[in-house]
Amino acid sequence: MNTNTVLRRYVIRVIGLLVAGTAAAGVCTPLSAQDGASPAWSPKPLAESSVRSDVALLRRALEEVHAGYDRYVPRRVMDTAFARLDRRAAQPMSDIQLYREIALLLAKIRCNHTKAEYPEALERYRSSAATHLPVRVRIFGSRIFVAASSDPKIARGTEILGINGHAAPEIITTLSRYASVDGFTDFVRPTLLEQDSDLMGSDLDHYWPIEFGLPSAWTMTLRSPAGVAQTRTLAPITYAAWRALGGETERVDFANGTTLAMLDDSTARLTIRSFVNYRTPVNADSVYHVIFTQLKARSVRYLIVDLRGNGGGSDDASAGLIAYLADTLVRPLTSVRRRTIRIDSTLSAAFDTWGDRAPIFTPAESLFTKRADGWYLEHDADAAIRPSPLTFTGRVSILVGRRNSSASTMLLATLQQLGARTHRLRLVGEETGGSAEGPTAGQILFLRLPASDIRVRVPLKRSDVNVAGFAPAMGVFPDIDATESLADFRGNVDRALLTARRTSWQRPDSPLSATIGLMRGELEYRDYGSGARVLLPTWIHTAPIGGSGAFRQRTVYDDGPGKTIYSADVLRVTGAKWVEGGGTNEDGTPSELTTLRIVSRQRVPAGVRFELRGRGTDDRKPVEFRYRVTLSDTSATRLKEFRLPGQSWQYRHDYRFSRADGR
Repeated sequence: MNTNTVLRRYVIRVIGLLVAGTAAAGVCTPLSAQDGASPAWSPKPLAESSVRSDVALLRRALEEVHAGYDRYVPRRVMDTAFARLDRRAAQPMSDIQLYREIALLLAKIRCNHTKAEYPEALERYRSSAATHLPVRVRIFGSRIFVAASSDPKIARGTEILGINGHAAPEIITTLSRYASVDGFTDFVRPTLLEQDSDLMGSDLDHYWPIEFGLPSAWTMTLRSPAGVAQTRTLAPITYAAWRALGGETERVDFANGTTLAMLDDSTARLTIRSFVNYRTPVNADSVYHVIFTQLKARSVRYLIVDLRGNGGGSDDASAGLIAYLADTLVRPLTSVRRRTIRIDSTLSAAFDTWGDRAPIFTPAESLFTKRADGWYLEHDADAAIRPSPLTFTGRVSILVGRRNSSASTMLLATLQQLGARTHRLRLVGEETGGSAEGPTAGQILFLRLPASDIRVRVPLKRSDVNVAGFAPAMGVFPDIDATESLADFRGNVDRALLTARRTSWQRPDSPLSATIGLMRGELEYRDYGSGARVLLPTWIHTAPIGGSGAFRQRTVYDDGPGKTIYSADVLRVTGAKWVEGGGTNEDGTPSELTTLRIVSRQRVPAGVRFELRGRGTDDRKPVEFRYRVTLSDTSATRLKEFRLPGQSWQYRHDYRFSRADGR
């Protein structure tokens, strides 16, 4: 990890927040109906006893039923959050003020399936009234850009510097707090600000009212792609009009979101935008059978499966694809478990859900095995999937991205392991949301809080994916990196598709190729303050960036319960130079470049050892650095030392990794 790059990004973020805070001072207003709007909705005052009753019901439901309540954060963290909410509940509060507190609390659970919906009256109001931002946005780093606009004078790619007096960095930071992500995939939060089908459009539109109020107009400070500044004031639009900006004329399901197209005589693209197969159910296997029959009839040798917009859905649609890509029997899951199989009548009466209630609230005990830790395992959850006679035997690139979560990420983890063994399937794109080790989902219950009329989504089951290697609390990392840049977005360049079509299947000719894939190990470092040695469990994932010769290395640090740190850096070895950074950050700015000299390279029993030298600062003092890096197909180490002028080398830190993905 390039610590200088991480520090620089942190400083930039802090400066951006300070500027944003100054620009927005005094602008924030409480939630209210729009000026001159219909009085169809207004905040509902709640008695203290009503608030306490709703909060108590919420806590009981989460603690007794939620399958991932304390999966990523210690229960004491949630105890503290509820204690804060209890103190807040002692003051006068409206339904929407309670909603704000609940939304922030639920985000701490770190589960994408755990969200609060607005009180029904406000939900109805937002469904029909014009409240949405008249543009759809894309976010790169701390910057917001127009993806589509209701005003033809605002071009795609225009930067939004501020909205209604609030600077872009402030908007992103403030509203991202509410976004529910799985584990520590915090890089997905901006993606949810762009679009979240669970919450009527996007988290930006959804959570804006509880922070900044419902505006009667949207005033945007803009900068065109050519650098021309302007200010535009536009009226809000309806949710239906907002969806139309993105070409969404109907709700996307598995049935209408699955298409096949030929890219050339031997290459096809299968796009599956959703695995949701319960609103307009179809036989998933029949759909796949027709598609793969066509592929065989057309003698397709290379298949590109585009799952980038797929946030999950039904098991039959997601797992059904495995039968047409696998060459052997696959067991996608090791277990599906519930925290409880007995939800008493008082609590169950507060829950709504779809389907037959009996198997959910009063299932037969014979269908489960109770583990020593109290969890209930469903029988037959480890069912095997057999390859179809139409299994595709050519090469497959699967396009992935940050919108992947839930069942789609679970599928990707299984397919990535298949690809590591067969070398004919690879994931191309960006890091995903969701959980590579399995989602907290299965069956979603809807808890209705009677006093406030807030509805909370509570997942009942936790699935454990049958994969050997994963970074805990993370999604899936791509085998071939194709991270979209701001230049790609503005130039309408489909980076992932181009990379999938143009990148060789041969391993790049670079010493860094030895570490491609996932490795697990630890970081040992000397604390600046105490001088003590500290150990952190650490994972690294290395992927070539297309055919560029550079690699993106993603690092995950386990800094204790509820504290996971994530970073990504670019590496390249060119001649006698070891280069870190030097690419382009997501926000279009150049990343910091660190160039080290390779002073020696030799083969040792553990692999190939490099000695690198460079200069920089350590503890704010100019120093010389020395790195000793050893790379092999099964392990990697990196020792960092420094010395002040005229002094001996001193220890700074040491990374030690071994292969974790069975490659």
